[in-house]
Amino acid sequence: MNVAPYFPGFLIAIEGIDGAGKTTQARLLQERLAARQLATIGTKEPTNGPWGRVLRESAQTGRLSIEDEVETFIKDRREHVADKIMPALRDGTIVIVDRYYFSTAAYQGARGLDPQELMRRNEEFAPQPDLLVLLDLEVAQGLDRVRTRGDRANYFEQTETLRRAREIFLSIDKPYLCKIDARKNEKEIADLIARQFSVRYTECMKKSGLAIQDQLGETLRLFGATLPD
Repeated sequence: MNVAPYFPGFLIAIEGIDGAGKTTQARLLQERLAARQLATIGTKEPTNGPWGRVLRESAQTGRLSIEDEVETFIKDRREHVADKIMPALRDGTIVIVDRYYFSTAAYQGARGLDPQELMRRNEEFAPQPDLLVLLDLEVAQGLDRVRTRGDRANYFEQTETLRRAREIFLSIDKPYLCKIDARKNEKEIADLIARQFSVRYTECMKKSGLAIQDQLGETLRLFGATLPD
């Protein structure tokens, strides 16, 4: 867990296959934290920057070669980390990312690259999250949700791609990982994520030894967490 030098900055990544509910849960968590007076921002990948727009267009018109796709994701993420994520963490802000480099490992890994090598490349410059939420869902259910919301499956949302991506997501082994069954109802998932946040944030607080502990303690108690002795 990235206690220093970012705490009370805190990075949360929400991951999963398409249709798992990532965007909804990222929004609900941001609203919940902001309501409790915690400095919070939400962001997403691919971004709306120039490299992110290339990736979003390719999802609709035809995917790039695997080499170009990976390099474009990395360029987009480098800008995202440098311009938004790291400045916010240094300012003590809680950052919630809707998709992060674990999606690159899963989706480009599904095209035949080594997921571990993809994660290694990204972790050379991208901070590891303090909390990684994996919303796990069967592929058929994910695609049904995509269709139900009126979207047409894009080139990243094909059945075999999603099946392999899900397998890679489930193979992730990180101490900050929290896997949640995305079949649960929206509120139940939101409550589970909030509780996991309070546990992880309290652990960081315990290790930090900062005077800010008293100030944040009451806020965390609103989530049902107690400060460590």
